[in-house]
Amino acid sequence: MDRRETLLDSTQRPSIFRPRTVLCERHELIRFGLKRVVSEVVEIVGEAADGMAATEMIRRLRPDFVILDVDLDVLNGVEVCRRVSMELPNANVLVLTDSYHATKYHNQLMRAGARGFCLKSSGPRTLFEAIEQITRGLPYCDPKITQLVKQAPTTNMPNCNLTDREIEVLIRLDLRNKEIAEELDMKLRTVEKHIECILAKLKVPTRTAAALKAVQLGYVLLPKMPGRDPVTGVSHEQTVAELQAELAIANEHLKALLRQNEMLKDALQNKMNPPQPPQQPQQPQPPHNF
Repeated sequence: MDRRETLLDSTQRPSIFRPRTVLCERHELIRFGLKRVVSEVVEIVGEAADGMAATEMIRRLRPDFVILDVDLDVLNGVEVCRRVSMELPNANVLVLTDSYHATKYHNQLMRAGARGFCLKSSGPRTLFEAIEQITRGLPYCDPKITQLVKQAPTTNMPNCNLTDREIEVLIRLDLRNKEIAEELDMKLRTVEKHIECILAKLKVPTRTAAALKAVQLGYVLLPKMPGRDPVTGVSHEQTVAELQAELAIANEHLKALLRQNEMLKDALQNKMNPPQPPQQPQQPQPPHNF
């Protein structure tokens, strides 16, 4: 996305309805930058850095809209979403997180009442689209997340007749059986039966071999593990989100400087060309007597 387009996009959007919003994000820089971006279209009434503080704030402020990360301390985003949906069923929850947490907890968040999913690294345009859709009462899911959690049979798939449910289990074989059961809302024994069928149909002896074959066939195993900087260990998505936050903050400072510059120009113009006092009308001269 072009940087200038990113800067201008948020300033040119009409603001008809600005839902009262609580922002729940553990990283201070990202939270600060997000606030600058979304304040164009929502009214931020509260901010929280952990799940318990977020829950208490939402309960007290009763917002229309919640922007929620999954990776929160004390209570994670799934539990926060569940509590919000129970206590404030009319509040719209937009999950704003990374690929790892979005793909690990997608179905659990859906059952907990989340109305939308967006990646922190997707940029302002996608975030605005998500907010607009959800405030209109429509669900939203970032296409990148949908592509991962709704994987279809690949063209390289041999005639092994895997069912849709077995594919859902197959792409989650990196998780423990209990985690698969929680995400897919299955009984543990059902997960075990699906894995037995997968091994038989793929003609492999172990789940590790099945996972490797899934990758060879073009599937992406979930949760989607983030790429990381080899030196800092910070994920690429985190780095992109931080850069976007810094850009939003710099954009806010730039707009403030431009406003200040305009005020100085007006003051200088008034000093150089002070307004002239209105001229008094000339009195008629009395006639001269000769």
